[in-house]
Amino acid sequence: MKILKIEAIHDGIILKYALSFALCNAILEKTQMPQYGLFTIEQLDIALGCICQANDSNDLFVTFSKLVSSLFEYDECILLVRDGAEAYISHSQSHVVFAHTHWPMSQVFTQATILGGSYIPHPENELAFSVQPQELIAKLLNTLAISLDGTSGHEIFLFTNIKTDINVEHLITDTSLRLVLKQLCAKLISIKKFVHQSVHFRDLLRQTAQQSDLFADFASEWFWRTDRGLTFTQVSTFNEDNTFYKDHFMGKQLPSICDDNESGQQKKWQRFLHIINLHNDFYEFEFEIEIKAQQSTWISLSGKPQYDEQNQYIGYLGIAKDITFAKQRELAYKNAKDKAESANLAKSQFLAVMSHEIRTPMNAILGMVELLADTQLEKQQREWLSYAQSSATLLQGLISDVLDFSKIESGVLELDLSRIDLKQLLQSITAQFRIRQSDLLKFTVSIDKQVPEYIYTDATRLGQILFNLIGNAFKYTSYGKVTFKAWTKGNSLLLSIKDTGVGIDKESLQHIFEPFTQVGDSVKRKQQGVGLGLSITKKIVEAMKGEISCISKLGEGTTFTVVLPYENAKAHLQQTSQVCHVKQLDVLVAEDNPANQVLIKALLEKLGHKVTIAETGSDALNKAKNCTYDLVLMDMMMPVMDGLTATQYMRKEMALNVPIFALTANAGQEDKDKCLAVGMNKVLTKPIRFNILEQAISSIFIE
Repeated sequence: MKILKIEAIHDGIILKYALSFALCNAILEKTQMPQYGLFTIEQLDIALGCICQANDSNDLFVTFSKLVSSLFEYDECILLVRDGAEAYISHSQSHVVFAHTHWPMSQVFTQATILGGSYIPHPENELAFSVQPQELIAKLLNTLAISLDGTSGHEIFLFTNIKTDINVEHLITDTSLRLVLKQLCAKLISIKKFVHQSVHFRDLLRQTAQQSDLFADFASEWFWRTDRGLTFTQVSTFNEDNTFYKDHFMGKQLPSICDDNESGQQKKWQRFLHIINLHNDFYEFEFEIEIKAQQSTWISLSGKPQYDEQNQYIGYLGIAKDITFAKQRELAYKNAKDKAESANLAKSQFLAVMSHEIRTPMNAILGMVELLADTQLEKQQREWLSYAQSSATLLQGLISDVLDFSKIESGVLELDLSRIDLKQLLQSITAQFRIRQSDLLKFTVSIDKQVPEYIYTDATRLGQILFNLIGNAFKYTSYGKVTFKAWTKGNSLLLSIKDTGVGIDKESLQHIFEPFTQVGDSVKRKQQGVGLGLSITKKIVEAMKGEISCISKLGEGTTFTVVLPYENAKAHLQQTSQVCHVKQLDVLVAEDNPANQVLIKALLEKLGHKVTIAETGSDALNKAKNCTYDLVLMDMMMPVMDGLTATQYMRKEMALNVPIFALTANAGQEDKDKCLAVGMNKVLTKPIRFNILEQAISSIFIE
């Protein structure tokens, strides 16, 4: 009697299926048991059971080989699945050499799909086989291909070097064999999917473990619990190896943990303890604990009150966070902010002092030039004086730009629009460049007759534009000609400065108006500078709502054209030329600079007023106590007592209502606000101009 044993490997254990004597005879001797194709019903049931019991692909291939050994033998088994519409790829295989192989669609696969299978005795003649590596082609002789679905052809089994006594067509079409193959295919796909998922889950677990370890290493949060007396009874951290918080908190009351800095903040702790006594929630209560000498840690606590089953208060539960690093950054930021504010204040004070020191002599220069212009002068003397006045006015404007704090901080250029004699300004500025002519370099000026005589604009800014552009033309022109033209077009004033100098190449021309940009290195410049002139000029032109353009060619010269809108002031000539008559005033002038004393006295006497000079604020108070004055001009910065203090004393202690005008070289808005705050009526910025002083007095004293 024969006993058939079918072995299957499951987790390293040999599973043995022993069939009854009658069933074994039915399998081996093909008795008249019920048939279901090549397998009987019982054989099919056993085969399917063995396949289901296998747990990995190797077990499956070994089990299947034993199950079909009485029908056919083969070397290797390969399961192919579709990879798009044009190819198959290996899904599972009995030998690793066939892993990840690619099988293009060919006639043999099409035939297998239609007929259920095909036999390939010579693989080198088939496209899908011939593209495989040479060492694989030799292993693919006498291959049987069985398609599991004759209509879709999604899966195909390949059995290499097959040996059988059964007709191949019978193997291909046998229903029981195809059923076993379908079970094998489903199990292989299921196992591979499970393997992929297992790998994915292992990766997720590994990543989660890494993140958990990382969180434990770097997390600054921890849990805590207290009793009714606010004594810590539990401290839990993510990193159990870290006993720092347990050592410093367990068994201790919260207020007793804090360092000396905290003990001095009684209001802060009183508010906190009040919340605790009310059993309210609290969030991010910050305090400092001392861990070593000169070393402390900042902690932030958040907590909620806890109650027992009888609703009795039993303590607090919450989380804590180490915020030492954040506090250190906060302190560093505060220190940096304090330093920046201190440096900013020092800069403001420096600019205020420099403004006073520079504007004071400028006040004298401009004032004296203005007084001199009102005397009997020859034509040439008046012309020279006009040049000096134009240059001094331009210098005054430049000084204002540099020293005015608000302009430095905001980068905003303010325009001082006034009625100016345009033709005189153009002639005065261009005349100053005539002295730079030579036999090799000519300077021509053309001012169209249609250019208006009087317009409203900022004379200082217009002069700055012309000085920059004409100055640049002479700077980069050694010989040839520099030409200045002025004409009008509609409501626009056009200014053109053309030279025959070195010119500018195309690449440099694109950046000519950028800060710190000069003519390229291709030109060996003799002139030096920081390259801000044209950038400032462009900003001024844009502030005046105009446009500036440049046309240049290297080696031939450059032309700058400025277009500025303007308002004709001829219609207002009659109105502005009227002078308001003011009665004679007794004026007290508090000014410590001798040159400014002479200037202001001369300006006031020119207006017909009597002047008394005081050199300090205290001197001005003494004179105001002894005499009555109609007007006081008070300098802000004076020795002994400054103008602000003197004015405040006059208003509060002496109760004087006399008009007081501030004389200040500090052009900032903050300084003007200080003057008005102590009771001054007007603020006059040095240098004091005759017409400005006259208008200020007329606005208060009109006959």
